[in-house]
Amino acid sequence: MAYPVRLLGRFRVRVAAPAREEAGRPDFHALVAAGPAAAAAAVALMASLPVLAERQSWVSWLLALSGAAALAGVHLAAFTRIRRPGLALGVQALLAYLPMLQLGALWSTAGGFFAGGLLLAVRPARALPAAGLVCVAAGLVSARGTASADAGFAAVASVGVAALVLFGTGAAARLIAEREEERRELKRRAIAEERKRFSRDVHDLLGLSLSAITLKGELVDRLVIGQPGRAKEELAELLTMSRRALADVRTVAAGYRELSLDDECRAAAAVLSAAGIRVTVARSGTGNLPPEVATALAAVLREGVTNVVRHSTASWCAFSVSKEDGTAWLEIVNDGAGGAAGGGPGSGSGLRNLVDRVESLGGTLATETGPDATHRLLAAVPVSCDEVRRHRTRDELTA
Repeated sequence: MAYPVRLLGRFRVRVAAPAREEAGRPDFHALVAAGPAAAAAAVALMASLPVLAERQSWVSWLLALSGAAALAGVHLAAFTRIRRPGLALGVQALLAYLPMLQLGALWSTAGGFFAGGLLLAVRPARALPAAGLVCVAAGLVSARGTASADAGFAAVASVGVAALVLFGTGAAARLIAEREEERRELKRRAIAEERKRFSRDVHDLLGLSLSAITLKGELVDRLVIGQPGRAKEELAELLTMSRRALADVRTVAAGYRELSLDDECRAAAAVLSAAGIRVTVARSGTGNLPPEVATALAAVLREGVTNVVRHSTASWCAFSVSKEDGTAWLEIVNDGAGGAAGGGPGSGSGLRNLVDRVESLGGTLATETGPDATHRLLAAVPVSCDEVRRHRTRDELTA
């Protein structure tokens, strides 16, 4: 039995049940993986038994045993994972028919290896007729050598059954190996996506908080001598911000990333004011946004304001949040595009993270620089819950 386990967020993996619950139960994968070897050994025994039972010459016995072992070895080496099947088929054909010069009709069952190899290595449209011809040839050889039609039909049946057994066990083992490789690949992709998510959340959630703490610390340093009362007030706000940053770290680690758009608007205005930037805020119709949409816009607001504080020379900044015609809009405009980065695309990986967030909900995010040294960031996200769910489900399936 396997249980679902949460892996640092929305990704889920299944892990094996405790060993004590599996005690005494066979490992299905191990049984399937051992199937080709058991089938090859059984068919090799079927091919060699008639010779061992009828011929007294040790040369015939040695030829039968060595030929059967060689056929089984070639089958296992070539067809469990398909390695150089053309060469393997040629070797099997030689081992299936050349010993007949010495062993005659008693060796006819060995053709099952050649027929099974054809079924495993060749396309079905060609493999089925070719395998059928191998079975008929074995029947003809047996009927001619024993002068009995019943022996010929028995040889056709034995070669056909041997071919189907070899094909079935080989195909099952190959499918199990492919599914195991796919499982490992899905696990690697899930871990890589989770690392990307963790890195993105750390950047998006903590960028504004750490910038605000830095600004507050610098302000407290300037006020502590001349205005100790105000410095104390600013220090209290700094402690509040640090506690909030700690809470953000915990939400990232727990995979719970829902943000309050109201709180982010207030925090953004406070940070801009603390940085000496004149701020204007406008909001309309955003009281009932879906949590996914509100979280995405809050993350965009955090990163946009962080870029304004860190990378621009803005003297004013205006941001607005609104909902119109089924779409939620966030616009951030400032006059600091002439700074080091202007809060634009060159300001790091933050905006690339935001594009991923917004596009995962079916929205768009764009930035532009105006001729008057203004920088504008605009995000649009559909408000419809069905639309948001459809895009998120699509992204999770393709992750």
